[in-house]
Amino acid sequence: MSGSLIIAIVAAAVVSWLAYILSSVMKKEENPDPGPNRREPLSDEVLETKRLDRWLAAAVVFSGFLAISLPLYFLTEENRQESFVDAFDEEAVERGHHLIEEFACESCHGPGFVGGAASYVEKRSDISVSWAAPALDDIFYRYDTEEIRFWLVYGRANSPMPAWGLAGNGPMNDQQIDDIIAYLSSIQIPQEEALAKADTGVTVALNRLSNATASVELSVAAQEQLIGEIESAPALLPVVEEYLARAQSALDGAGEGLDTDDDGISDVAETTIAAVMAEAAESGLEFGGAAISAVALDAGNPESSFGVADRQAARTAVSSLNSLATNLRTTAGNQEQLLMRAQSGLDYLLEARAAEKWLVDTDGVADATFGGSSDDAGRAVGLFDAYCARCHTAGYSAGAAYTQEPGSGSLGPALWNGRATVQFLSADDMIDFIANGSELGKPYGVNGQGRGYMPGFGQVLTQRDLELIVEYLRGETLRGF
Repeated sequence: MSGSLIIAIVAAAVVSWLAYILSSVMKKEENPDPGPNRREPLSDEVLETKRLDRWLAAAVVFSGFLAISLPLYFLTEENRQESFVDAFDEEAVERGHHLIEEFACESCHGPGFVGGAASYVEKRSDISVSWAAPALDDIFYRYDTEEIRFWLVYGRANSPMPAWGLAGNGPMNDQQIDDIIAYLSSIQIPQEEALAKADTGVTVALNRLSNATASVELSVAAQEQLIGEIESAPALLPVVEEYLARAQSALDGAGEGLDTDDDGISDVAETTIAAVMAEAAESGLEFGGAAISAVALDAGNPESSFGVADRQAARTAVSSLNSLATNLRTTAGNQEQLLMRAQSGLDYLLEARAAEKWLVDTDGVADATFGGSSDDAGRAVGLFDAYCARCHTAGYSAGAAYTQEPGSGSLGPALWNGRATVQFLSADDMIDFIANGSELGKPYGVNGQGRGYMPGFGQVLTQRDLELIVEYLRGETLRGF
């Protein structure tokens, strides 16, 4: 629209408005209105008519409607507010689920949070271990909401559990932590199932104890293999680099030459890469637990492996060689330092194998504490390992080879050498403490000060199981000898 047309429209509008105002003024001059305050009042006959009665009747009806509807509205307000809360909680759970997936929490705590393992460098040995991560599908039976928030925000030092909250230098704000808590609350198993876990936990703990020596032997063998690989890296490196050079050269020239199946990789490249990978696989070359695998590449079929294009398969094969060469190059370049560290770790394992600090003689415990009852002693030892050792036995979560003497102390205090009887003058006091856990700032026992770290086990263990644990801890020996 041009500028002159706009000006014309505005001018016409102004003229029309002025004409309207002038017309209104002239009409008022012809029939002047005295105004509402100067008019003659209406008579009662005019005012008190059926029209007024109708308005009064309508007002009465409307007042009755308000008198009935407002109380009814407020009677349903509580349900309405509860529905808002439910909707908010559902949204929080959904957001928490997204955060769980984004930060891969189940990679450590297991699918469905039934418990899992995390990679961690054990500090006494400097060896990379698989650290047992606890189940979280029953955590609300052991901790209250604020205690769970603390662990999420600040993590657990000297373990794979990192800090997730901003206050602990983690990546999540308070709202995200709340959403994680909401999600965890939504996946809690029934208490009956939580109680039933005790039998499985005892069985697993006692099996670990009986297989501890074999487990340590495996750890020693794995460390010896690591040392052997470090020593072999300089010799293996040129072999792998030669395979890589041949395969990479073929891949780089894959766009040139005859391509029978028209898959973007030439027949020569497919044949060469397949031959190189087959030769490398037949050599039995292995490093860091990774072995080279042959790859199927058929020049007459664009997908020699079902669902995988030959071009992609060739790239993946060459990438695996490149990764292996990089690992060998790094290892060979730092061989002296890596060997020193690995040998130190082996020395630690050999000393652990000789010391057998993980060893517990349940028959000895039975004779010393349970009046010869092997069943009670076995269950007590199993319960302690399943529910208490994570915090009260150093190295327990890292595996048998790294486990120190039972009750040696870790995140929680040591419980050996009669410590339980020093802190708690009676078994009943100790049972009550284990059942309810500690509270921040609240005293317990003779001279204990609660920090909120100690969970309560009263909802996941029976009274008899609590009694067995206390009897074991207050007995003469935790190892049975």
